[in-house]
Amino acid sequence: MIIGTALIVLTWVLFTGLGLPVWLGVIFTVLGAFIILFGLTFSIYIFNLDMKLTSALFPLFQKHYDKIKRDQHL
Repeated sequence: MIIGTALIVLTWVLFTGLGLPVWLGVIFTVLGAFIILFGLTFSIYIFNLDMKLTSALFPLFQKHYDKIKRDQHL
């Protein structure tokens, strides 16, 4: 959320600082934020970063779930 807000603010400052009309700055800001966020999510998808993060955190998850008391024993 903070990254998205920062991207929107930075693109807004960039496009309004160029002396563009406000409506054009809004359009460029929305398009710029969309392109940046699409690029980030696309790179996460291409490099499979979500599953790499999950596999790195798996031992921590496993340790937590092994400590949970169970009512049923298989």
